[in-house]
Amino acid sequence: MAEEERRSEVGISQEVRECIKATSDCYSVSAETFKYCVEGEMDLRDPQLMRLLIDCCEICQTAQNSMLRGSDLTVMLSAVCVEACEQLAAGCRDVDGSDEQLIRCSEVCDETADCCRRLAI
Repeated sequence: MAEEERRSEVGISQEVRECIKATSDCYSVSAETFKYCVEGEMDLRDPQLMRLLIDCCEICQTAQNSMLRGSDLTVMLSAVCVEACEQLAAGCRDVDGSDEQLIRCSEVCDETADCCRRLAI
């Protein structure tokens, strides 16, 4: 059976699959960034940034799970995911706009927000 046929049988559109991947990537980068901030040589343990990192991880995971289940709450959770990703992206840029890990985190958050925005509309 062709890959595309199998996907259509599962009932998950390509657009949703892209957001599932984006939220997974964002979760991973946010968790890595949290570890980087806690264990890194630089003092990046800003309490607000740490909260944003945790919030983004949890919200991305919840939104992703709702997409995989085909939940009726996916639209609302995608909208919350947009907000969490936008706040974290801004927070990363505000703390240190030149740090490579924070730049990467903000870029992935921006991409995830864009993807989830399309589902939330």
